[in-house]
Amino acid sequence: MTCLRRAALATAAALAALLVIAGNAVATAQDDGPPGVVLFGVAGLAWSDVSAEATPTLYELLGSDAAASMTVRTVRSRTCTVDGWLTLGAGRRATDVVDADGDDEPDRFCRDTPTPVTSPDGSATVPGWDALVEAQEEESYDTRLGLLGGRIAETGACATAVGPGAALALADDSGQVAIYRDDPTGLDSDLLAQCPATVVDLGSLPSPVEGDDEAARAAAVDDRSTAASAVDAQLGRLISEVPDGVAILVAGVADSAPTTRPAEDEPSPIAPSALRVALATGPSPDGTPFGRSWLSSPSTRWTGLVQLTDLASTLASYADVDDPSRGTVGRPWRSAGPHPASTQETLDQLVGTDRAAQVFRTQSGPFFQILGVAQVVFFTGAFVWVRRRPTDRHRVARVVQYVALGAAAFPVASFLANLARWWRFERAGTLLWTTLLAITVLVTVLALAGPWRRRIYGPPGVVAGLTATVLAVDVTTGSNLQHASLLGLSPLVAGRFYGFGNIPYAIFVASALVAAAALAQWLLDRGASRRRAAVVTALVGLAAVAIDGAPQAGADVGGILATVPGFAVLVLGVAGARTTIARVAAAAALAVAVFAIVAWLDWLRPAAARTHFGEFFADVLDGDAWTVVWRKARASIGTLQRSPYYGWLVPVAYGAIIWAVRSPGVSGVREAVARWPVLRPLIWAGLVTGAAGFALNDSGIIVPALLLTIGIPLVVSAVAHAQGSTAPPAVEPAAPPVSPAPRRRAATVDPGAPGTASPSR
Repeated sequence: MTCLRRAALATAAALAALLVIAGNAVATAQDDGPPGVVLFGVAGLAWSDVSAEATPTLYELLGSDAAASMTVRTVRSRTCTVDGWLTLGAGRRATDVVDADGDDEPDRFCRDTPTPVTSPDGSATVPGWDALVEAQEEESYDTRLGLLGGRIAETGACATAVGPGAALALADDSGQVAIYRDDPTGLDSDLLAQCPATVVDLGSLPSPVEGDDEAARAAAVDDRSTAASAVDAQLGRLISEVPDGVAILVAGVADSAPTTRPAEDEPSPIAPSALRVALATGPSPDGTPFGRSWLSSPSTRWTGLVQLTDLASTLASYADVDDPSRGTVGRPWRSAGPHPASTQETLDQLVGTDRAAQVFRTQSGPFFQILGVAQVVFFTGAFVWVRRRPTDRHRVARVVQYVALGAAAFPVASFLANLARWWRFERAGTLLWTTLLAITVLVTVLALAGPWRRRIYGPPGVVAGLTATVLAVDVTTGSNLQHASLLGLSPLVAGRFYGFGNIPYAIFVASALVAAAALAQWLLDRGASRRRAAVVTALVGLAAVAIDGAPQAGADVGGILATVPGFAVLVLGVAGARTTIARVAAAAALAVAVFAIVAWLDWLRPAAARTHFGEFFADVLDGDAWTVVWRKARASIGTLQRSPYYGWLVPVAYGAIIWAVRSPGVSGVREAVARWPVLRPLIWAGLVTGAAGFALNDSGIIVPALLLTIGIPLVVSAVAHAQGSTAPPAVEPAAPPVSPAPRRRAATVDPGAPGTASPSR
């Protein structure tokens, strides 16, 4: 019996050990899968709605968990509730039906979210789904409604939709929702744990009131605060029902709540675009806790900023979907460094980011107009004045030189102004413009104060070199100076979040061309050969192409294709060679080859790490490249409609420039070319780059317009310098020939070509 007892005890111990091992194995297997997630969406929720008194739940989450601003840009610049929920589920920009009221005009209001038709088995159908699908086909974003719901269903998992907005997000491609509840008040922990992904529509906040009626605005603020408090209270109750180990996401999924239909003479009641709330608490998809950190995404590379289009891939990651970003333009949310320990300081930074975005929204357009129209008016006025009073030519030319350099310094000043972090102050706009003007004056004085001021290419070369250097350093360190700059990257426009946007690109390439031309002329004036000067110019161009095109820096798809031909023209001019169509075509072919290699190398990286290059290469392989090209072409042509004054002003400027620099050139330009021979190929290089930029970028006419906006003042400053000299350029008497060879060589040299022995002081 003793032996039997011992054997029984040993067997029991072995079984117990096996049970423990099996339990650990099961637990390990469970731990290997991603945690579940619950997303709470509120249309219109912004960080300015959050406070310790009105929204204690959100305020507490902000202090202890991950947070960011979220851009909710969809097809429309002002995102309605239906737009936002559809975009969330598609992972690409989506839109509601354009003409919901059937009046043959685009809607100027936000309609109510359609109420799903429920079935006894707990499923539901989104009414009007086919019309919504058809509306996406009218756009060029290749948006597939039902992507998120369909991909989760393909894994065999389920997803729970609560509320009509959630149904739009989790419906499959036929508009069906497998598990649907219409009211969040009845949610409990069992339902929230039923599926790996749950989306809850908590309604919307009323839109702010715009106008001169202070009483109406104050009443709207009170209504919005009351609604935010009610949402916060409901959110606090629901969070207490979420099982442990399940992630919680909170997102302001749209700009505007449903609105009334305005009369024809009334403005649209849709709320202006703004940055919205993004919060995450609990485990990230890989199981590590978010913690007190900023949120970011590989789609933005911007610490503290995520996109609405990121949410589809984020939820798919929690649902254990293979390649969760496939079919979307977003990437899963992730932590990106700690935010301040003080909740109020974190909130102030988030509110400040939106304040900067609002300054861009309201003042970027006027900034463009001031920068362009003021130049036209001033230069035209100066020309007329000199024509009427020729004796004032030297004095007016000096004034024109100073003003032109100041205009050329405006763009770099707009970027450097971000060092002052002006958006953290209440009077952000005032501080921004004060800082911008001060930096403009400083850069202008620097250009006119150094020893380089005696050469006509010295001051413009300094301004251009400084501008190109600032942008090059910024774009290789995260594009921080471009974030919300008046000429930089806007999170509300949401066209690009890192690298070079089309406007910074135009400023960069124009500055790089002028700086390279000034450097080449300086080398020639110091006795360097044309070959050496051309090699140095080519190296500057190579650096510009690398900075603009590198995925870790500019990541500018169209920039490579536009920059290479422009620098090719400049290099040929510096070398003294003729610029022919065949040579320009060869340079364009080289640009395409470089672009293809960069795109292929970027495509080899993991999908989450790819930039625009790799994504376009993937589109080529998938057969979607034409869709991308067509969308960019439509956007480019659309700039002619949105900015008609550029549409006619740029061609006029091109014609005037070609007339001014044609051989032998008009007075003023002729004198400037005599003292800066590289100026003529520089102008042709700028025209080629601008034309290529128009053809190859979705900003269309804006690219050559901005290139001219900074390029013309730099060139005009050189022309004015030549005109405003106190004495005509000193010309040394020709030395008597010492042998027939020098006479023959002098007779064959083009006097207007770079490298000729003409004075440049």
